[in-house]
Amino acid sequence: MTARQQHRLFEQYPLTGSAVVDGQQVSTPYHIYDGSIVFMGGTADATAARHLLRDERLTPILDTQGNALMALWLCDFTEANLGAHHELQISLFAAYTPQPAVPAHPFAIYRLLSLNPATMMVCHGLWNNTALVVNYNREVLGLDARLSASQIETLPTPRRRRFHVSDAANGQAIAEGELHEPGQQNARTLWELSAHLGLKGLLNMTRSPFIHVPVINTVNERLADNQIAHTYTRADRQIIRRFDPAADRLSIQHETYAPLRFRPSFVQHGYGVRFVYLLPQPFSQPY
Repeated sequence: MTARQQHRLFEQYPLTGSAVVDGQQVSTPYHIYDGSIVFMGGTADATAARHLLRDERLTPILDTQGNALMALWLCDFTEANLGAHHELQISLFAAYTPQPAVPAHPFAIYRLLSLNPATMMVCHGLWNNTALVVNYNREVLGLDARLSASQIETLPTPRRRRFHVSDAANGQAIAEGELHEPGQQNARTLWELSAHLGLKGLLNMTRSPFIHVPVINTVNERLADNQIAHTYTRADRQIIRRFDPAADRLSIQHETYAPLRFRPSFVQHGYGVRFVYLLPQPFSQPY
């Protein structure tokens, strides 16, 4: 056991099971012991979001300007129970029943996650760069994962994250970009985030030792219904900032997701990430 594995997150959610994937036995649940995550949140076209969720039991959550809430995750995991790998995930925020619109704001997703327990994050587009992780995500977690060819690199002076992800099967470009990586957290941004969350939202976010996000799969041949999987994250260091069009560049080129016209409003950089993705379960307590 490495030093990174000796953490209360993995004590609370230990490796207690196993599954056979690609002819080899692997441990469950899914553990990430080290790596980085870039979480970009913002808004998308509501009509396109509804179209993507048309076969699901889910309704996109909108803001007061009529936009759907959406996120893109770029992960470079360097230590994990399934080995080092990359991940690109395109997600929509939804619920089983229509929800009130959330106040339009660059940090609206944080307020939504901290105050509305009906919120689910739909893992709609998912790519990993190793076959083992793709097949684990498909066969064990019921996610529609696909194999990617990806490059993620950190460039110095000024420090920035550059990435390019394409589909390994057909070479189709999925997403690419370059993001500024600040060296420290801007205090004004934290104040703005705290003010938008309000006291209750801030307390909900700070009380838990881990960031909890419930994830929903899309209906597919392996899971004929939307099921819920609980995820928990802890980072050694993170920086939250607004997306800056003057310093940041993002292009989503995949034909399924380009129509969403994603407009990122914030970027969260997480370093020294520990993460657990529990096994999916039927959702038996609708709101």
